[in-house]
Amino acid sequence: MMETSALLYNFEDDDRTRQIRRYLHRAGITTRIVTTPDFLHPLGYLFEVPGFSPNPAFNLGQNFTEEMMIMKDFSEQHLDDFLSFIRSSGLKRIDLKAILTPVNQNWNSLQLYQELTAERNAVLRQIRRKK
Repeated sequence: MMETSALLYNFEDDDRTRQIRRYLHRAGITTRIVTTPDFLHPLGYLFEVPGFSPNPAFNLGQNFTEEMMIMKDFSEQHLDDFLSFIRSSGLKRIDLKAILTPVNQNWNSLQLYQELTAERNAVLRQIRRKK
């Protein structure tokens, strides 16, 4: 059976984060806060996907400070409901979000962060060009 879960990065310990975690818990979605020492491990390992091992390298300060959320085994309904919850609650959105895929499960958190920020920057450049 698939376990629906989410990894959360750089979320402050505040009311917004508590609301998000409470919502996810009630929806049956397991959450894990990922901290800098785990940033080099493959995402598959962080989600406990069979066949993944931890990266033996020690993270010597490679970091990012933006919020990021990675979702595993979210159905379309889970995703729609979660995004509706964020909007209807008036909570600040989570800019960097991804779904775990067969490709990115081999990446570490830093690689995914770099990919998401590159995609966001490309979209912003496109928007600026159209103005």
